[in-house]
Amino acid sequence: MISFSTYHQTVNNSFDKKLHYVTEKTTIRHGENTIRHRNNAKRMNKTQINTCNQKKPNYFMEEKYFESYYIYASAAELMDPFIHQHRYELFINQNFKCKGKNVFLLVFIHMAPDNFAGRNLIRSTTGTILSFHSKRIERVFVLGKTENTTLQQEIELESKRYMDIIQGNFIDSYRNLTYKLVFSLFWVNSFCNNAKFVIKMDDDIIINIPLVVPYLTEKVKAGKSVNVLECKTITENIPVRERNNKWFITLEEYPFSKFLPYCAGHSSIMSVDVVRKMYKASQKVPYLWLEDVYGSEFLALLLKINMFMPKFYFESVLNGLYGMPCSLFYLNILKITIIR
Repeated sequence: MISFSTYHQTVNNSFDKKLHYVTEKTTIRHGENTIRHRNNAKRMNKTQINTCNQKKPNYFMEEKYFESYYIYASAAELMDPFIHQHRYELFINQNFKCKGKNVFLLVFIHMAPDNFAGRNLIRSTTGTILSFHSKRIERVFVLGKTENTTLQQEIELESKRYMDIIQGNFIDSYRNLTYKLVFSLFWVNSFCNNAKFVIKMDDDIIINIPLVVPYLTEKVKAGKSVNVLECKTITENIPVRERNNKWFITLEEYPFSKFLPYCAGHSSIMSVDVVRKMYKASQKVPYLWLEDVYGSEFLALLLKINMFMPKFYFESVLNGLYGMPCSLFYLNILKITIIR
């Protein structure tokens, strides 16, 4: 098991350069509690950052640099109506899902509004398991809004039939996945905060329920059912700076040369207390459209939540065909896609 309770081994690999904006532009006086405005730092260009060849700071300083940059955000950076002000409205809701129930595991699945076949595939496979070893399992599909009125009517009819869709008032798009994440945290916090554990997953992930439920049950028996954040951890990744790339991110959005460890966006396991903490913390953390980085690097690091990756956490479905299904999650590369 890989532990991120400390970053001694990973942070030194994640930050290979000491950034000018931290060492020269941002001044923190702990005694006086004074901070120069962060936005001066953002005016640095790419050349200035990439040619910084000073000696790497130690682990404690690197974490402090990251924290100081994001903890001391200006009021102007905390004005997003969805991320910071939580102005979510429910176009479709299923508030009965957890009400009065002893829910052991809630699964929320991020899915595009028009992916009807993908939702039906899950409903007819792993979605048929509502209880395992006497542990109740609930599931919801998380959607944003669509401006296609015909599509919206179809979604509403689907919701009435299956009663497993929640839909928020933000446009559903790839660049809005962080909105969808915080909306999911909002929904769990508002309507399913009695669940023991929560799994966030994308539509191309398969949960191995016969392994996940006993695995989480052992955590409860061992008294380790709080502060749980487990996922496929990404420890070596750098921001994409090419403008034509799908994952392009500007220096203004993320001025560091590398990412700190974070959870891959396809799936994660959280105890419900972590959901509560992340939802509350999102009000104070500047927005980033990269949902996986925002959720587990920004929120988790600033909350001091430890990430873990079990050795048997994740593998491809094809790899699992050649042996016993002993991983918690499988990536379904044969997923159904619909062109509308």
